[in-house]
Amino acid sequence: MRSRLLAAAAGLALAFTGLVVLPATPAFAHCGGHSTHPDLYNAGGIHFANGTNIRRYPHIDCVADGQGFPSQGIDVHCATETGSLWLYLRNTTTGVRGWARFDALRYDFTVTIRDCASGLAAHTLS
Repeated sequence: MRSRLLAAAAGLALAFTGLVVLPATPAFAHCGGHSTHPDLYNAGGIHFANGTNIRRYPHIDCVADGQGFPSQGIDVHCATETGSLWLYLRNTTTGVRGWARFDALRYDFTVTIRDCASGLAAHTLS
């Protein structure tokens, strides 16, 4: 009975102050997984734009561990589709690895990059 009274009092206090407590859940559940990053591309012709975010996972709201710039080297491995097309890569100047959106990169020519998961499907970018 006492615990019910305490819970009710806490609920009233929260309602009175306007605070809302949400259940503990992962804020961005999609910012995980994507662990397959085979090196399936070596044709060159891809460069960082100015301040290309390199993210831990291929979603715009996932953490960016670094950035790439035109003067820095890039090693592209593969691509994946998660609503937008993302490339798994490594900044060879800083060593940061992660995902960059295809439209945040620059291309010298049309490139075809195989899919990270299947290795068979191809993504053509220009």
